[in-house]
Amino acid sequence: MLQAIPEYQKAVELSQGDSDPSAALAHAYAASGRKPEAQKTQKILHQWLHQSETAYVSANMIAAVYAGFRRKDKAFEYLERAYQERASDLSYFLRADLRMDSLRSDPRFRNLLSRINFPK
Repeated sequence: MLQAIPEYQKAVELSQGDSDPSAALAHAYAASGRKPEAQKTQKILHQWLHQSETAYVSANMIAAVYAGFRRKDKAFEYLERAYQERASDLSYFLRADLRMDSLRSDPRFRNLLSRINFPK
């Protein structure tokens, strides 16, 4: 994961504000388990949570960051929010996004898949 951080940093620079590269970087920081990187992730997450009070911030992206911290309850809280918002990219994030791997064995994950009628 640490080797990917410079690439994610470059992607953030080139993304012109797209939240997906920022979420990938934040997830990598969180998953690294190193305190300096985790502090950077907390800053990104805090920004998004504050921004979400006045503008749309993808609940999927926030869930990915919480998954990186292994905070499953918070990750599922935001996945549920994405479900309630009918996020068009939720099925992709659930089935294909590697950042969600730490959540796949949880029964709440399978429940969410079944509620969006995603084939097993």
